[in-house]
Amino acid sequence: MNKKQVIAGGVALLVVSAFGLWAIYSAFQWFQSLNASVAAALITASIGLIGLWYAQWQSKTRDIAESHRASKIEVYKVFFDLVEKFQTNEIGDINDENIPEWLKTDFQKLNRGLLLWASPGVITAYLNFRTVAGSGGNILSAVDTMYREIRKDLGNSNYQLKPGDLIRIGLKDPNELK
Repeated sequence: MNKKQVIAGGVALLVVSAFGLWAIYSAFQWFQSLNASVAAALITASIGLIGLWYAQWQSKTRDIAESHRASKIEVYKVFFDLVEKFQTNEIGDINDENIPEWLKTDFQKLNRGLLLWASPGVITAYLNFRTVAGSGGNILSAVDTMYREIRKDLGNSNYQLKPGDLIRIGLKDPNELK
């Protein structure tokens, strides 16, 4: 942004703020001039209308989230399956030259699904997972973070879980991760 745009934005903000304050003051003056019973009825109707709008918004938000849940679970299942295959050494040693075609396909399916259905927290955790996996960092911690974000996205609580608890479930000896 250049200096003229910043100044124009500031002036516009001042004008909008001044108009808003004038409108509130005018509404307050008008409201004071009303009969007390009419004012009470307006307040009651306004609160009822706001409550109705809020309830409708909540209901619509819940319906949308519930309709997306099945798609999210399907995408997250792909991630869980891949992690499980790596944990059980079903995949074996891979490098850039010998990546199985099915593995490429599964990662493409996962990427596409995350792009469409995952929450921002899950996407951030997945990008972190990919960075850690590529640099040879602590992959188990990155997977645990991914699991936490998936649970959160599906509406589950992580309240009493400590870092590493979720990844320990898949380990042969849960105490080996300290």
